[in-house]
Amino acid sequence: MPNSKLENLLNLALSATEEERQKSQSLMTGYNTAAKSWELIVKYHGALERLESEVIHIEPLINGYCIATVREDFIDAFADLDEVEYVEKPKYLYFN
Repeated sequence: MPNSKLENLLNLALSATEEERQKSQSLMTGYNTAAKSWELIVKYHGALERLESEVIHIEPLINGYCIATVREDFIDAFADLDEVEYVEKPKYLYFN
């Protein structure tokens, strides 16, 4: 069942196979194939810096946001933390 703290596009990307992700640029945005990790935009409260480890890297921003690089197999556990309010994947921007 999809995690309600994760945006719909992130839930879709996580449930897709590697081949399906490769076919869609929007599903691959934020994914590091070599490290099997995701760069995520996180709304949180409290202190997430305590989670810094080999599988989670936190870059604090302002106003309760951070960029978290999380190994794919730890995303659900990360999102289940009480401090984490919402998680989304970065978007690919198109310029005209």
